[in-house]
Amino acid sequence: MAGRPETQLLVSLDPSGSRSGKEVKGPATLGEIVEGSCEQILDVFMTSEAGNFLAGVWTCTPGTMKLTDYPFNEMAVLIEGRIIVTDEDSGQTREFGPGDGLAIRKGFRGTWTMPEKVLKRFAAEIPK
Repeated sequence: MAGRPETQLLVSLDPSGSRSGKEVKGPATLGEIVEGSCEQILDVFMTSEAGNFLAGVWTCTPGTMKLTDYPFNEMAVLIEGRIIVTDEDSGQTREFGPGDGLAIRKGFRGTWTMPEKVLKRFAAEIPK
């Protein structure tokens, strides 16, 4: 689809399709990397006019991140790989794999372990 990500009214979050051209590559920045490399490709296909909503596709290599203050509310669906999330406050651990959806609230604290490469679709809202 033509147009800038912030002006498109309908986009496909198809990771096998064309990329947005605005990928962010490098170490994941959502938390402290404590194991592995956590090299990401963040591809945002849509942003809201106000800049507080984004949707896209995220790929990351294996590793573990310690999250101390998750920066936004996010809903995601895994396409490939596994994510094991441990909530620091409750001690609860959950594992998510292909086809699984998850939601994580802004301010979450815990660990995010990826024993294999992860590919997910996501939508995130940055509360004001």
